[in-house]
Amino acid sequence: MESSESSFFRFVWRFNALAIAGATIVCIVLGAYVGLAIFRQETGVRRVTNVVNIDEKDKASDVFALGSPTTIAAAPYVRVPLYRGQAYAASYYSKRSDQNIVNYLFLNTVTNENRWLFERTNQLIIDSQVLFNKAKSAPDDARAAVGIFYVVVEKDSNGDNRLTDKDAVALAASAVDGTAYRKLIEGIEQLYSVQQIADDKVLVLYQKNQQTISELYGLPSMVRLTQTNIPKINMN
Repeated sequence: MESSESSFFRFVWRFNALAIAGATIVCIVLGAYVGLAIFRQETGVRRVTNVVNIDEKDKASDVFALGSPTTIAAAPYVRVPLYRGQAYAASYYSKRSDQNIVNYLFLNTVTNENRWLFERTNQLIIDSQVLFNKAKSAPDDARAAVGIFYVVVEKDSNGDNRLTDKDAVALAASAVDGTAYRKLIEGIEQLYSVQQIADDKVLVLYQKNQQTISELYGLPSMVRLTQTNIPKINMN
């Protein structure tokens, strides 16, 4: 009886030893796999969007490419984005920044004449919005474009050597053919909304100098009609 019990316990001990060894091997393999995955993630190429690197130390290589043309309602023009792609080293990994719109080409589809919105490519266009002669329309009701609004990063305001949406932005406008470009608001810390609320009005909500501001602009003139500071409220 004792010999049988001793054999049983020896079997249990051997089984436990094999189980522990197997579990240890699995943990080592999983740990190595996770470590390799983390290493590849940290040292691989990282892709970001809406980031233009202006740090001369990084020696970024630039590639410019035209995107797909977009028609402008009831106008003989198309708008073509100019993308600035970059590749540069950051710490011990490489980084690529793609799909950064830095300019627009306006092309007349009747005469084939064309013009650039900007003369240079040292800005970043975060967003743009076409405005119409009608705020809303039915599916079969045609609208005509009357202007375009742009959200533009003109300079590195936070000192990180990048042009991103974390920098202060400017709100600007142009005619549908890219002419008459002008800045409407500069130094916007946070842009909340740009919304066409009527056939002849656009509402802009933004923060500047820690103050939330509401402005109304007329269409198609793009002239500011009113400006109002929104009172602060107690958040407690």
